[in-house]
Amino acid sequence: MYLLGIDIGTTNWKANLYNYRGKRVASASLPTATRKDRKGRHYYSPGELWRSVCGLTRQITGQIKDPSQIKAVGFASMAEAGLLVDSRGKPLTDIIPWYDNRSILEKEFLEKKLGRYEIFKTTGLNLTHIYSATKILWLSKHERAAFKEASKWLCVPDYLIRKFTGEYATDYSIATRTAAFDMRKKVWAPRMLEALGVKESFFPKASVSGAVAGTVTGKAAEESGLAAGTKICLGGQDHIVGAFGAGIFNPGELLDSMGTAEVLLSVVRETGRLKEIYNSGFSMGCYAVDGLYYIMAGIYCSGGLTEWFMNEFYGSSLTAEEKYARLAEDLKAAGKGEKGVLALPYWLGRGAPLKDAGAKGALLGLTARTTRADILLGLYEGLSFEFRQLVEAMENSTRIPVKTISLIGGGTKNKFWLAKKADIIGRKLVVPGISESACFGAALLAGAGSGEIENPQKITETFRHEHVIANLKKHRAYEELYRGRYKKIAALLSGFNN
Repeated sequence: MYLLGIDIGTTNWKANLYNYRGKRVASASLPTATRKDRKGRHYYSPGELWRSVCGLTRQITGQIKDPSQIKAVGFASMAEAGLLVDSRGKPLTDIIPWYDNRSILEKEFLEKKLGRYEIFKTTGLNLTHIYSATKILWLSKHERAAFKEASKWLCVPDYLIRKFTGEYATDYSIATRTAAFDMRKKVWAPRMLEALGVKESFFPKASVSGAVAGTVTGKAAEESGLAAGTKICLGGQDHIVGAFGAGIFNPGELLDSMGTAEVLLSVVRETGRLKEIYNSGFSMGCYAVDGLYYIMAGIYCSGGLTEWFMNEFYGSSLTAEEKYARLAEDLKAAGKGEKGVLALPYWLGRGAPLKDAGAKGALLGLTARTTRADILLGLYEGLSFEFRQLVEAMENSTRIPVKTISLIGGGTKNKFWLAKKADIIGRKLVVPGISESACFGAALLAGAGSGEIENPQKITETFRHEHVIANLKKHRAYEELYRGRYKKIAALLSGFNN
């Protein structure tokens, strides 16, 4: 018997099939089908999304004998992206991606009308234009005919659930990212609904991650290759679901997702320190485990700095494989030559705790002897200093010591970077022995919610883990650099927008 996890990401759409021991037995993926309209704005076609997901599920079912062996399906997804549908669930608009910036003015309107901290107290979000509420408000002004006809706003996984089951449903973590959901009362927030000019029925009913939303209809079975009657379960935001798959179940456990951007996530049981969390620039929301909340922050350009470095220093004539081979050579040389390059990694602005969207990156300490490898070393040290600042800010704002730090994502393949992170923070880091944790977490949630799996945490504990141990001598040397120079310079450069 099997469980299927589907991950609808910004870069790729994936489907992985797992047995009940957590072993992957089949997989399929394709690049995210991002389109542009006449004004150059990105969008996803809902029809293309559905056809692509059906293509993925058909690839999966083609690798097993009987589709009915798949007992439950779960989703991990980009969270804030969504669309308007009519009373029959038919799309009235394309899907607006989370990163689309057309709704900046609507974000400012909501802040002015309701107050930034008041919005945070209810939704857990430091409001930005990425959240669904700002997109809904934009559509009400610029797509009036569609908005007037609209019956509901559906985020990406909600739309897929509707297509598979005919039901309207969402989970708490996706609902949180709309900026229209009361994270503590777990209801759609009346003041946000009023500001958007919609009723509670405009959004799907929200439930805990893993809950069964419905079963695959006959029509969806014909299109997707899944067996009619297969349970479709609620999943959640990709980072949340990935943390669940990586074994984050308790306060004091922290996840570091190392991708193009870097996301840090920890969980708490209470929401009593809202002011401290707000002042630290973090976001909060409902976690995939009922009764827990997540606290989240990020480094906007993390693994993306590696791509920047390779593009700028290796040129465009090399293939990706050749660039990574050159990077491996530079990593060997890093730290052996002239040291002292200090990097402030704000290539795309700065997040918590000194949030500044306009912040600029910096390379300090360059000399005539500085080599390419020295700059590379400085970049990874700078990213590791930022990582440490975020961990410490989370501990200070929640008053919960971080006991374990688990790392997932493509960045975990870079052993040099992992060593720097461990040396600078002075703690052991853990790399769970699982790839594509978002897909796995979605399948695991489906297994738990459908009753197919009794103890999901026990399964995550069976995986082999890699431990990255800090070099205490190097940590002591970095301590002076971190406290004596980096934190002071980072604070001074905060707000430098020229």
